[in-house]
Amino acid sequence: MLKDTTYQEKFVILNDWIPVIIDEVKKDLRQDHLKRDIGFARQFFPSKNPSKLTIDELVSGYDKALAKPEIAEELGEFISNRWLLKNTDLYYFFEENLKKVTTDFQDLKELERPFADKLAEEASRLFGSGKVYLFSILNSVVFPKEVLETLRKDAEAERAKKIAKDSEDLEMKTWQDREKTYQLQIARLEDRYEKKILGLQKKYQIDIETLKKQIANLQRKVVESKGEHEAAAVSDKPAKR
Repeated sequence: MLKDTTYQEKFVILNDWIPVIIDEVKKDLRQDHLKRDIGFARQFFPSKNPSKLTIDELVSGYDKALAKPEIAEELGEFISNRWLLKNTDLYYFFEENLKKVTTDFQDLKELERPFADKLAEEASRLFGSGKVYLFSILNSVVFPKEVLETLRKDAEAERAKKIAKDSEDLEMKTWQDREKTYQLQIARLEDRYEKKILGLQKKYQIDIETLKKQIANLQRKVVESKGEHEAAAVSDKPAKR
């Protein structure tokens, strides 16, 4: 029965869910467990700074540790307790509902099917099938085998849907990031060419003003030259007698 299952056995059942559990308690593992148990950190994360371990590194290290019988029970209990502490609302929900059956939870052998179905359905609606399934295994909820199996399937379907959505969101974010990058590049090019055009326009205006001055000077010289020629022509005429 699940009630008599060890923590090592529980984590074998939840093997595919270890990344999800580790992700939720990563802060506790980095800042508490690994700093407190230096030997463990050196054994499973050699030459690594505990505070900078990635999720993938944490999952890999703790997955290996949980496979070792000599440390799996104590380690599994630590991880399980920290996960449950982060899901106290779920714990209180089960506590309140199980009180309707008995106040001595240790006395429970297996929940009756109609009550179990209703409890699992309501909990899943409020907290999601994934969390309810994890809670049921880690906290040894005495659901009938069929109810637990339904929870497992629902939890896996929910997780698959989340993975697909996360992938879709990541792809969308990638496209949005690319769009922002392209827009920034276009804005920079527009700014650069606007400045270049303004520079050319200013140069054009300066060139026009210079040409106008040159034309004015030429016109003045032409007028002056014409006047000199006329004056010389008059002076060259023979005087009348």
